[in-house]
Amino acid sequence: MFTVTINSENRKSSYEQFEREFFKICNEHRENNRALVFAFILYDFENEHIGKILEDPHYWLSLNSISGEYLTVFSLHYKAEDMKSKLMDIMKQRMNQGTQKEFNMIPTDQNPSQDTNKLIQKYFGKDFKIKYPSVLFFQVKENAVSDSRLIQLDQEGIEASFLELKQYIKIAAEALQEVNREYKHNVDELFSLVDQSVSGLRQKIQIKKGIKTVTSLAELAATVTGLNPS
Repeated sequence: MFTVTINSENRKSSYEQFEREFFKICNEHRENNRALVFAFILYDFENEHIGKILEDPHYWLSLNSISGEYLTVFSLHYKAEDMKSKLMDIMKQRMNQGTQKEFNMIPTDQNPSQDTNKLIQKYFGKDFKIKYPSVLFFQVKENAVSDSRLIQLDQEGIEASFLELKQYIKIAAEALQEVNREYKHNVDELFSLVDQSVSGLRQKIQIKKGIKTVTSLAELAATVTGLNPS
């Protein structure tokens, strides 16, 4: 797990340095046997449950242990207390200036998705479509992103979201466990292992969800018509 703190004053350069040295960090992790494939946890203010998971040291340590030396999982993270203080200062300034009290407005440059969009579009292409929240698995070949797979996260509760996130990271790491490190530069093949695993899991989850929905509709129809579902 690799957390990039954006809004904390004493870590102001963290995001800027990460954006500048993104490929360098990935390549160093591969060379130092810290990772074979990479991922981003993507979320914004509407997905507060993901932010809480990343703030909780127990959840964070669990994900860090699962990803191990197979995946480096990045997250662009805003410290909640620092953000609250920042917003209060902005609102006070607006009130003192006699401007309209826009208490529900969050400055666009303070939403994590703004910095995330900027970073992802820079390295994954301007046409890359981001869905929040999600996990973006990707591979780096020298100074370029060579492959990627975006997996959307559907759960909303903290515990359910953690288990969902854990499931994807775990199956990705397990796909790489048998790989001999002498093949760490076979980046296309390594990503294919992860891609097949996470895509297969996503498909199973969607199929199971679809079956559950159909069953529920059948039960509803049976109830309305006074019949018992077979």
